[in-house]
Amino acid sequence: MKIAYVLDDLDAAGGIQAVTRAKAAALAAVPGNEVVLVAANDARRTAAELPPGVKVATLGVNYYEDDWKGFLYVMKGILVRRRRHAEALRKTLGELEPDIVVSVGQSEKFMIPRISRGRPWKTVREYHYSGTYRKDYARLQGGIRARIMAAVSDFYEFALRQGSYDATVVLTRQDMETNWRGRKGVHVIPNPCIRRTERAASLDRPRAVAVGRLVPVKGFDLLISAWEKVAAVYPGWELEIWGDGPEKESLERLVQEKGLERQVFLRGATPDVQEKLLQSSMLVFSSLFEGFGMVLVEAMACGVPCVAFECPCGPRDLIKPEKDGLLVPPGDTGRLAEAVIRMIEHPELRRAMGAAARKKAGRYGLDAIARSWMDLFHALKNPENTNLA
Repeated sequence: MKIAYVLDDLDAAGGIQAVTRAKAAALAAVPGNEVVLVAANDARRTAAELPPGVKVATLGVNYYEDDWKGFLYVMKGILVRRRRHAEALRKTLGELEPDIVVSVGQSEKFMIPRISRGRPWKTVREYHYSGTYRKDYARLQGGIRARIMAAVSDFYEFALRQGSYDATVVLTRQDMETNWRGRKGVHVIPNPCIRRTERAASLDRPRAVAVGRLVPVKGFDLLISAWEKVAAVYPGWELEIWGDGPEKESLERLVQEKGLERQVFLRGATPDVQEKLLQSSMLVFSSLFEGFGMVLVEAMACGVPCVAFECPCGPRDLIKPEKDGLLVPPGDTGRLAEAVIRMIEHPELRRAMGAAARKKAGRYGLDAIARSWMDLFHALKNPENTNLA
């Protein structure tokens, strides 16, 4: 089966790119498969690192390369390059003649349905965020303009169905049941755990970690406020926050205001999240909303139990409370602190939860996720032999 993944940029360091590269390699390892990554921008660095079964086709669009020149060049990137992108994508897909075309939800998402009319291939749209992410961000940003833009964008994408695909794939059951109820052709396939280690955390260090960009949606200000309550009871326990972003200075000020300089440390970005997880005794997840929460799976794979806000969407799908982690109401810093303290006070509990989490993480291995994708692809190509919802 020939599978084409379409996206803007392969060389970027984002999560979508990392997951797409990993899935492409896993699917290419299936006998009889050929996987082509169709990128709008130059992808020479990534192309050189991919396994032999994965090919790369670049369209030469190169979004953003002139944006630094000014606003008019930004508009040119949006208007002129989008047209060039659609024309090049139509030509490339026609030459490739794939069985399946997958959109990761970037600039190509509205192009593929139009390009695919009358074509034999089947189309799949991936959503790497929840169905309410625009509204969630607008609410976080505040202001009527953000809310109007979110409403207009959602109306264009969902109500007018400008991007109709043969199948839609979302990351969590919570998202499907909450935001996609009643829609046909919607399937749940979570992201794979890219980093799987044979090692497991010892869970004996007085250290908790949090990981993510330092942006408001990650709720690190709430986490620091919660840790003030933790430090009052267990001052010897540390919280390390790994990540960079625009909120760094304000978070550093908050740490100082609360007198937590000896308990809370903003460590900056790290290329080795797995090692930081292995050196910790719990992950604390304070996001206000998410598309999935990949760091939860990465922690579970290391045998690290998670304490998380039960935000939409991700934690509820990934964590079974009292068995492999703890969930608390979103934004409730008091309950978050209580859950952390409980983990600190009961080392046997966190070891049991860490072991259960590590076992569950196997569900998100690359091979398991690749099988789910292949089941969907076969169902799309042979609907008479399957019960495709």
